Amino acid sequence: MSSNTTLKTANYVRLNNIRKFESLSEEYYDIQPIQFNNTIRWNIGHFMAITDSMLFKRITGSSRLPDGFVELFKGGTKPSDWTLYPPSKVELVQLLKIQLDDINSTFMGKLDEKLKDPFLIRDTSFVTIGDILAFVTIHEVQHSTTTTYILREIQRLKTNTEINK
Repeated sequence: MSSNTTLKTANYVRLNNIRKFESLSEEYYDIQPIQFNNTIRWNIGHFMAITDSMLFKRITGSSRLPDGFVELFKGGTKPSDWTLYPPSKVELVQLLKIQLDDINSTFMGKLDEKLKDPFLIRDTSFVTIGDILAFVTIHEVQHSTTTTYILREIQRLKTNTEINK
């Protein structure tokens, strides 16, 4: 895959997610059906935190997210353990947009650059900035898909509740 295709794909995925999360009522952001480990809000924050960690912190040396953000959304966290108030829907959507702008302005034309320290995740070696961008884009799609499943379950439960009244 060319680096141009990787960047186009990342933009396509993020812009679709921005539209999706903007259109979704915030009342659904914090509902956690019992078969899910987290909420819509957590999944959004999580893929943003991983993108920040892997692209910005690892490559540029600095985070682009507000203080406390990563602590809320890093792997292994869950909303029931939060002691900080999480970002609102409006704040999350704005951060999604800012992060996308930062990805484009920071890494455009640099995706073929080799990492100073390539690394492995399981059996996969990440050697270039583009490798990282492709990985975080796939990770974003996985968590965005999870939010779709969570939303469907919330809507199913809501419909069943309304039918049973």
